Amino acid sequence: MPTRTATWHPTVSVVIPTVGKPGLRRAVESVLAQTYPVTEVHVVVNSDDEVPVPDDPRVRLTRYVERRNGNAARMAGVRMSTGDLVAFLDDDDAWHPAKIERQVGDIAQAGLAGSSTWISSTRVTVDFGDTTETWPRAPYDPERSLENNLLRRHRVRRGQAFLPSSTLLFPRSLPGTVPLDEELRLHQDLTWLLQLSRSLPGLVVRQLDDALVRYDAAGAGVSRSISLARELDWAREYLRSATPRDRGDYYLGSVMTYARREAEMGAMVRVFSEGLRVGRPGAPAVGYACGAVAAGLLKAVAAGVREPWRRGTGEATGAEVRRWRR
Repeated sequence: MPTRTATWHPTVSVVIPTVGKPGLRRAVESVLAQTYPVTEVHVVVNSDDEVPVPDDPRVRLTRYVERRNGNAARMAGVRMSTGDLVAFLDDDDAWHPAKIERQVGDIAQAGLAGSSTWISSTRVTVDFGDTTETWPRAPYDPERSLENNLLRRHRVRRGQAFLPSSTLLFPRSLPGTVPLDEELRLHQDLTWLLQLSRSLPGLVVRQLDDALVRYDAAGAGVSRSISLARELDWAREYLRSATPRDRGDYYLGSVMTYARREAEMGAMVRVFSEGLRVGRPGAPAVGYACGAVAAGLLKAVAAGVREPWRRGTGEATGAEVRRWRR
């Protein structure tokens, strides 16, 4: 990577996979507004629809329909990139104006300018529509492995390890060494990070403490479309080599979240049971899972109590009350 006098000033390419979401223009504008100017912005379209983007010579629109998923579009963008570094951004997220400048400065300060085995991230402001939170709640721990940071749960509350693709900046050669899986349709960023961790033991991960990305959780379509069955299939395939603690924590944390969305008590109990069978989850993950099961049970009981009132006159009989108590 080039060094200009005493200052490291790498060129940066940005890759934005899109299906034409309404937030795309905002995403591209947040890139063009960076205080550290980017060289090019590859907007890779996984759709036949017209996609309006800002009029700027750095913005290159490419239609890529051979494989309609985010990773295939990202890899297509990487192959077209000429920058020393590449940054990913999803089409419903947006960057703080100083994101790239802060990341490049941090990498230079860490003495990694001449290395090709590092990845930079930031914390994010997660937008739920009616409220926001800063994730991850605790900063990345460089004393632990990337895999351990991603999978292990240290607190009961949500928002633990979180390195979404929209935060990532890395040397352009990195996806050439460990390519993104272009067939994968779920957990694309998490899977790539796990593969990097397992393939490159010397990989350095830097995460800035400031939230420099706005992440749209309300519009996170792929995450919300993942079924519990697909989530379990992914965990069984990709977590086989994880430590028992990390594997158990993921089951009772992330997999349990998908079971909870399905609002089915049997599913939550099965996930709890499998997590204990295949791993050794820690207390925070067990606490989270117990809370999820308890909440599901209360919801089921409340729904059962309300049902006779909806069916009849609004008065429950003594027999019905005894049945609910059982």
